[in-house]
Amino acid sequence: MFGYWEVGSLLDGLARGSAPAVSGLDEGPFTEEMHDDGDRHARYKSSTLALTALGEAVLAQTEDFSRHNQLHRWWGGTELTSDHLWRWDAANRTLIAP
Repeated sequence: MFGYWEVGSLLDGLARGSAPAVSGLDEGPFTEEMHDDGDRHARYKSSTLALTALGEAVLAQTEDFSRHNQLHRWWGGTELTSDHLWRWDAANRTLIAP
């Protein structure tokens, strides 16, 4: 399960990449500074989110978010990049190597 700060960071990534999957995020980035500013935080919380065309395609599994937005982050001590992403095969319940 993701924590509060992880979800905020992930949402920022979906909304602020070079090809966003989510539109309508009115404030950010999701930082302590944004939370400390009452007006910014209120705008963030009142954002009306929607999927972009890319977001719809990703959800339909016809497009890959990482092909349009380069990924480079550390998560749980593991470096993730677009070039080395493992995939989950739901039908076979197995991981697919990059």
